[in-house]
Order: sequence, then C-alpha cells, then structure tokens
Amino acid sequence: TCQVLFYHLGTVAFGSLILAIIQIIRAIILRIQRKAMELGGTGTMGTKFAQGLLSCCQCCLWCFEKCIKFLNKNAYIQCAIFGKSFCASARDAFYLILRNMGRIGAVTFVSGFVLWIGKLFISVVTTSIAYYLIAHEENGISDNLHSIAAPTTLVFILSYFLADIFLDVFEMGISTILHCFVADEEMFTGSQCYAEGSLRKWIDKHQRDVK
Repeated sequence: TCQVLFYHLGTVAFGSLILAIIQIIRAIILRIQRKAMELGGTGTMGTKFAQGLLSCCQCCLWCFEKCIKFLNKNAYIQCAIFGKSFCASARDAFYLILRNMGRIGAVTFVSGFVLWIGKLFISVVTTSIAYYLIAHEENGISDNLHSIAAPTTLVFILSYFLADIFLDVFEMGISTILHCFVADEEMFTGSQCYAEGSLRKWIDKHQRDVK
C-alpha cells in the first residue's frame, strides 16, 4: 500500500483523468444534443442532420470509453507487475493482449460466464431467504404489506449489486493471474516457467473448448 501511494498514485490519477476527460466530452455533447432536440421542432434539415451527427459522436465516444476502461484495467495490472509508468504499462498491456488474443479471450469469456453465474446464484439465494423470512415470519410482516413482490425485487436488485461489487475483486484477480501467466511464458521457457503445469493445462484446455 505504501509503495502504491508513493510511486503509483499519479498512475492511478492519470488513468482516471483520461476517463474523466472522455466523460466530460460526452456530457458536453449530450448537452448540445438536447439543445438540438429542443430546436428540432422547426423540422429543418440542418437540425436533423446535427442530431444524427451528435448521436454518432455519442456512440463512438461510448465505444471509446469502454475500450479505455478495458485498457486502463490491464494497464494497472501491468503497472503492478512490472512497476512501469502508465503509458508504458498501457502499451505493454495492449501488445500482450494482441499477441495472446485467443488465450486471453477464451479465459476472459469463461471467467466472465462463471462470475455471472455466481452473481445470479448469490442474488437468487438471498432473494429466496428474504422471501421466506417475509412470507413465513411469525411476527406477521407479510400482513402489513399489500404485496411481497416489491420488497423481494428490491432485495434481488441490491444483492445483485453487492455481489457484482465483491466479485469484481475476483475478476481483477483472474485478470492479474492471467497477465502473470502469459508474461511468465514469454519471459521463460520450459522448466524455467514459474506457472504450475496444472494451470497451463487448464488454460490450454479452455482455449481449445472456446475455439
């Protein structure tokens, strides 16, 4: 923690600054887009063209923001592993993913699906417990409610939101282990690799399954 605060706090701030700039530009374009929609009652061709152009800009910036978020996450991982600056880490992360696109894509797909199942499982179990406590409580909580659908739906939404927050930590851990594994393979060969044989077999197996 002390090393992060002393050496890499600027790296974290720089990555957040890039995202903030993109979001500010999107907010400005959204503001202009709303003004154009207010003026759209005149039905002029120029106003309709401006609305279409601004909508295309919003779509492109949304896609660009998603790409930057993905690159930011991987740049932070590279920075944590090798201790480089943000720009150098982002470049290394980009080329690392490009060189190992199939393997990283396969593991990301499998892990994302498993994490989604985990979020759904936590939400369903929590909602089922809440439904049982509300419907079968001896104090008669259900008697004071017109319907138990609203509170159980609220419990489902909140439990899914909290599960998403906590499982994001596991998602970051999976991505970090994958980066370490790929970097280990590229830096060392054969018996010099630090990764266990079972991990290599598991990643290769799921890469073939996805293909």
